[in-house]
Amino acid sequence: MDKLRITAIPDSRPVRMTVAFPAEIHRDLVFYARLMEQENPSDASIAKNPARLVPLMVARFIERDRAFLKKRKEQTDVSSGSVAK
Repeated sequence: MDKLRITAIPDSRPVRMTVAFPAEIHRDLVFYARLMEQENPSDASIAKNPARLVPLMVARFIERDRAFLKKRKEQTDVSSGSVAK
């Protein structure tokens, strides 16, 4: 029998976290959500629940942090047995 190409399904379940923001950051997040709603009125739910933006913002921050990406690659290389340069 041939082996399937997909051997494991990655864990993609959401993890709930409780985070407290300073009032200034919360105000900016709410304002950002309102601006998004003005640009895309079909997604009015963002203005009602600006917390939905937080995972997107964190993901964007992480994917652009070069030092973090370098360290993560080094860690992956070490854990997979590859020689890191």
